[in-house]
Amino acid sequence: MHRRLFLALTAPSVAVMLALMAVPLAAGFWLSLHGYTFRGELRWRGLDNYADTFADPDFWTAVGFTLLLCCVTVPASILLGFGEALLIARMPRWLRGAVIACILLPFVVTPVVGTLAFSWLFRDFGVVTYWLGLLGIRIYWLASEPTARALVMLHWVWATSPFAAIVLFAGLQTVPPEQVEAAAVDGAGAWARLRHVTLPHLRSIFAFIAIIMVMDAYRAFDSIAVMTKGINGTESVMWYAYRVGVLENDLTRGAAIGFLTVLGIVALLTPFLWRTWREQRALG
Repeated sequence: MHRRLFLALTAPSVAVMLALMAVPLAAGFWLSLHGYTFRGELRWRGLDNYADTFADPDFWTAVGFTLLLCCVTVPASILLGFGEALLIARMPRWLRGAVIACILLPFVVTPVVGTLAFSWLFRDFGVVTYWLGLLGIRIYWLASEPTARALVMLHWVWATSPFAAIVLFAGLQTVPPEQVEAAAVDGAGAWARLRHVTLPHLRSIFAFIAIIMVMDAYRAFDSIAVMTKGINGTESVMWYAYRVGVLENDLTRGAAIGFLTVLGIVALLTPFLWRTWREQRALG
């Protein structure tokens, strides 16, 4: 493809990306360098908003929980989704449609509706709490930090694993059957075929899913807003930015937190992107 043709085809997309992402990001950074006077006028503060944010213990608590959410839920969602994909692949074709529809249900419903439905199961008189009570286990999920955090993580795995399941199921359809049959002829069992044939073939798909899920987990907001309101150590970076910028009406420091969130996402994704780029370059 000629360079001029390539630029002509990509120019509209680049323009839209700049308008919807780069311009608001630059405006937010500019706002983060200011503060409001008592008259409601902007005044220059430099990096004071960032210094105030770094000095706030609540910010580091939010960062810690956000990183914990990423480290726990992303691998768990991928593993659960891969297990679901393998299960679907082994089902009869006439049954796959119904199973896929059931698996996709948490992913396709409105996030707030899905979060409400999930949280009702774990309320003090919810179905899950009732069943656990019959077994002699009484848990008040929002009463302590460990259980409140566990509830948010459970919901996140439940809500995001369908994405991994569908993408990995599609990837399983691209595994060369002749390689699987050759491995079986050579005496490889099911686990050996999965480990040496299927998983290497799906490596790039796993990397893609991980990148998307890390971005989503780092921007967790809906589930926290509906279920916990950030109590008992469940405040994510996004909820912290909302609390400071909207609830506490400190828009300039909220803008600073939002810009730090973007930098955090870039820092988390850089290793994934670098490794994926190197692998694709080696293959090419």
